[in-house]
Order: sequence, then structure tokens, then C-alpha cells
Amino acid sequence: MFTSGRSRTALLAVLAMVGSLLLLVAPAGGAEAASGTGRVRGAVYGGGISKVTMLWFTKDWTYLGRRTVHDGIYTLRLKPGTYRIQFVDQRPAYDVTKAAPKDIKVTIGAGGTKTRNVHMRRGAAVTGTVKAGGKVARGAKVVAANTSEQSFEVKANSKGQFALGGLPAGSYSVFTYDRKKRYVAKSLWVPRMKSGQAKNVSIHLNRKAGRLLVDVYAGPNPATGTPTVTVVSRSNGQFWSAKVRHGSASFSGLYPGKYKIVVPGVGNYLPATGKVRGGTVKGGRVAFGSYRLTKRGATVSGTVVDAKDPSYPLSGAQVLLFDKAGAKLGTATTNSRGVFSFGGQLTTQNGMTVVAQPGQYSAYLGKGTHYCKYGKKKSPTFVVHTGRNTTIGKVALPHLAASQQDSAEVCGP
Repeated sequence: MFTSGRSRTALLAVLAMVGSLLLLVAPAGGAEAASGTGRVRGAVYGGGISKVTMLWFTKDWTYLGRRTVHDGIYTLRLKPGTYRIQFVDQRPAYDVTKAAPKDIKVTIGAGGTKTRNVHMRRGAAVTGTVKAGGKVARGAKVVAANTSEQSFEVKANSKGQFALGGLPAGSYSVFTYDRKKRYVAKSLWVPRMKSGQAKNVSIHLNRKAGRLLVDVYAGPNPATGTPTVTVVSRSNGQFWSAKVRHGSASFSGLYPGKYKIVVPGVGNYLPATGKVRGGTVKGGRVAFGSYRLTKRGATVSGTVVDAKDPSYPLSGAQVLLFDKAGAKLGTATTNSRGVFSFGGQLTTQNGMTVVAQPGQYSAYLGKGTHYCKYGKKKSPTFVVHTGRNTTIGKVALPHLAASQQDSAEVCGP
């Protein structure tokens, strides 16, 4: 019996070796119009498919959510916009009758309903046997990656046999890791796979694998947290992923040679891809390399004050940052001087705004004669630039009406 792994989304948008599955959602009807949402719905067809998972994303493939499709019918509600939805057959990866994932793209309007039926078809399949160092490689992991940036994987059984079904039509690079990460080989190229077609291959891992430790820096300091980074062989495109721990990422079972690395954003430093400095991998040896993020994102700062007395800063105010489309990018709280700031993975863009308001649980801000109930205030639009700080100045919160204050004489508008 075969053991299956999950088809996975790889972290490389860089080398056409990465895997990523996507989806979409929307609402409908009078209630939807009132709430500013729309809907997409439809039936899912495909012989032999009993369980399907639906995933939805923004139009640029930012993940939003997932759910199971029941009884072959799906419905999703979303705010107006363009989305992508992917439907995935949940049969095991080793089932050669498994359907290939199906993607649709939908644009939704407020209060509208769109019907999109989905037809899923049997995918292609790769089967074969894996040997490592001349012996059967039981439990070896086999990965098939296509040029559409999707990857799928499965584990071989105790006899080194594997089957990987549900592949979208296309050409595939097939690479393999033995269970103990001792042997490697160059990828096999399996071209022009058609829906429903199966091809059998023999995989021989005949080179000793190496190890690589990469020190990852964000500017002058070691990377913090545990971001997942991916190294990619510059000779054959094979990739390996690992978490950064204490500023370093460790990889085993690597093909000998030089590597690139894909690093997500860390703090205010933007994601980047580049060559691992040093760290040329050799079979049976440990190599040491490094990589440094150098490009900082944009930052935004300002001060929240009392509109009745702009010289008085309001600490503890909540400030929300929005992009041009109205998507919330972050939340901050003003400090004792009324100052707020936003950083992270911001890049050059216009139409930005902030909304300042009291905290989530109370309308009160300020102290002494400024202890009042405040309303909210939206800033004018502004532009941010990668690597620079944008100061938007003072955001003045208005007092609520005198009738809503405990002391109308002090806190009235």
C-alpha cells in the first residue's frame, strides 16, 4: 500500500518550481446588497469524486480561506472584487484516478450572484520505483513540479514503489529525497503529460547528499522569529524548505552545488531572493553560508490629538491603516505622546489613509479636563514610498456631542 503526502504550495514564485493552489468566494441577494457583499455558487461535476475542498484567494493569489464542498454544490459570499477559487479532489495522492485541481476566476459585485459550474477531470499520473545507493528506497519522497508553479508529492511504499495522481496536464520536473536524506540525483524531466495519462519512471539516487546551514540577517541583525525560507539548487532547480531558528536555517539531503535562497519579509525588511553567500554544498559534507535582507519597507507615522486642543496628544487611541482599495493593512495604538507608527511589508503606493478612534471597548480618551468621549477621524489620502517614512502630521479626534458627555461644559464640541 502506498503512503501519500500532501500536495503542497512551495515558497518560490521565482523559479517555476513552486506549488500553489488557489480559490474564490462571493455573496448574493437583498441581504448581500445591504451588507455590500456578493455571491458565487455552482455545482461541481466529476466522476468518482466524493470529497472536494474549495480554497479561495484574492486575484493575486493571497490566501483567504477554505471549506469542504458538500453534495457537489458550493456557495461563497465575498465583498465586491475579483477572486480565484480552486477545487481540489481529496482522494489520496497515490490514487491514479484522482482529478486534477480546477481553478476559476470570478468578479463579484455588491448584491450580485454569479453561477459558475465546475467540471473536474482525471489528472495525469507518474508511477515508478525509487532506489538510493543501489537499494530500494522505502519511504522516499517524490515531488513533481510543473511550470505553472504547482508541486505535488507522495511517499514511496516499503518496496520503493510510488504513484502520484491528480496532476494537471503539462510537463513536470520530478525530484526525490530518500528517507534518511543520504542520497540525491538530478531531476527527471517528464514532458507533455495529458489528462488521464500515466507515465512510469525509474529513479536512481546515486550521489551522496550534503547539508547546508544558512545564517539569515535582516539588515545588521540576525533574522528574528521563525520564518520559513527555501533554498533552490542553481544547477537543477530542486528546492528544500526549513524554518529559521535563532537566526539560522538548516537543510539536509541537498544536491551538491551552489544555491539561491527565498526569504520572506522580516520586520520592516522586504522579502527577497538571491544567492547564498558561500555555502557551496558537497556530498557527505556540511556547508556554511549566509544571506542578508537589505531593502526596507515603507513606514507611516503621525500623532493623534484632541481636536478642541490640538496641543494635547491622545495616548491609547487606536489607529487603522488602509490601502487604496479599503483593505486594512494594520492596527496601532498611540503612545504616551500620542504618536503612532506602521511598518512591515509596505511598498510604494498611493491612496493610503488612516482612521484614528478611541479604543475598542471605550469612547473615553485623555486625562483631567481632556477626559472625554471622542469620535473617529479619517485622514486625507497620502502616498508611501519603499524605504522611506511618511509623516502625516496630526490627526485630530473630535469630541462626541455634548449630550453624550459626562461633563458637557468641558467636553462638548
